[in-house]
Amino acid sequence: MRVIVVGAGVGGLVAGLRLAHAGAQVTILEQGERAGGKLNVWKPDVPGVGTFRFDTGPHVLTMPWAIRELFDDLGEPMEEYLTLERTDPICRYHFPGDDPFDAPARPEDALRAIATRFPGDESGFRELLRYARRVHDVTVEPFLRQDFGAAVRGIPTAAQWRQLAEFLGLRPWRTLHALSARHLSDPKLRQIFDLYAFYNGSSPYRASAIFSIIAWVQWGDGTYYLRGGLRTYADALLRLAEKRGVEIRTGTTVDAIRIESGGATGVTVAGTDLAADAVVCNVDPLTAYARLIGPAHRPAAFTPERMESVPPSTSAFVLLLGVRGTPAGDFPHLSHYNSFLPPNLDDELQAIFERGVPADDPVIGVTCQSVTDPTAAPPGHTNLFVMTSPPAIGSRFEWNEQTEAGYRDRVLALLETRGRMPGLRERIVCEQRWTPRTFADRYGAWRGSLYGASSNGIKSGFFRPPNRASGVRGLYFVGGGTHPGGGLPLVTLSGKIVAEALRADYAGKKYARFSQ
Repeated sequence: MRVIVVGAGVGGLVAGLRLAHAGAQVTILEQGERAGGKLNVWKPDVPGVGTFRFDTGPHVLTMPWAIRELFDDLGEPMEEYLTLERTDPICRYHFPGDDPFDAPARPEDALRAIATRFPGDESGFRELLRYARRVHDVTVEPFLRQDFGAAVRGIPTAAQWRQLAEFLGLRPWRTLHALSARHLSDPKLRQIFDLYAFYNGSSPYRASAIFSIIAWVQWGDGTYYLRGGLRTYADALLRLAEKRGVEIRTGTTVDAIRIESGGATGVTVAGTDLAADAVVCNVDPLTAYARLIGPAHRPAAFTPERMESVPPSTSAFVLLLGVRGTPAGDFPHLSHYNSFLPPNLDDELQAIFERGVPADDPVIGVTCQSVTDPTAAPPGHTNLFVMTSPPAIGSRFEWNEQTEAGYRDRVLALLETRGRMPGLRERIVCEQRWTPRTFADRYGAWRGSLYGASSNGIKSGFFRPPNRASGVRGLYFVGGGTHPGGGLPLVTLSGKIVAEALRADYAGKKYARFSQ
């Protein structure tokens, strides 16, 4: 069976790997010069200084079982490809005018730290963690390992009714902020929990309390760094793809997905048709329907008029900074993962979700790989991954050379003052800047959003664009814009869901020569 995968992000690589392992002939087409999607690397060589190494995409690895499951299913020992290191603390939260708070890596240690720093909130934290674990146990099997909505065809089975009842028992209509406000009294600790909504580009006042699952994912399953950077996961997938005969063509832009008689029959590249029995699209579904799929084959939910009304998740403003100085000598207050919180988180939420503009005083995430891995920067230097969460591209703010430069200076000024890094701008020896336009142009992200459609509201949070394309046989969507969501473990699971769906749909067909 011939399968074409459009896009060599992690979801596309995983789906292609699993299909090739099952016996399919897989070709992956990637418009960029390097496979891996956002999970990539930048290695600037600065004359007289040396070479820096930056992960350009995800910086946090959680749910390692999803990665291990992939290697186990492929019959490969994960330890031969990846070295996981559990980070402790999970994150260092920096509050204006106050001491930072280190979130310990293990629940029992976190309880003791909270009892010391936020006395009286330890019981509330315990209840939140208990709820988060329950969410994890209830949702992983029906919602993360499969597309629950697609799995329910006709009358639900007894098991599906039970899963739905357990899910509703979690009261998912509550918001994340309502949950944290109920259990926690200290406003700083509530801010930490409210930030979980930012992890999928949403507002804690609108996102479901179900997203508190992140608390258990971080503390229960652990938060990890990959020795050598998270890019090593993409490198491992490429090694496995080569081993299984997957063809990957970089620098290849797909112009259209071919659809004939209601089924996907291949793609068009530079005027040439490439035939396939099925197509897996690792492009945000909203972008794919707008650019790659003809109007006649777009479901009603994906017409331009309907898509215009779909609120996107937040985007990102990223600065990759190579700076003079070391974590030990010049930035001793930095941990591997840092979150610099503003005086008032609500002001940022208002700016993003009500006014549609970047906040003047945003949450600033700073990953300092040099704390854990000194090889990420030359001697005497440090690499910093700086990120804020502005809204996706819209009509109320235009990203251009002038606004980008102004926002960059604003973020750096805040790091020099609120971030306690005086003279940071004078220390910079190399820099790369990403805006929502970068994500839209380079990765086809819909309106430059990081997670596709927003997860604000219960419907948006749990009914993402499905993995099987509506009304088109043999077309599947994989990656952060579809089910089950964004982030390395979820797009890895998305690749498994798609591979299993395709195998199930084509089982027994004459040309579907899948091995058993």
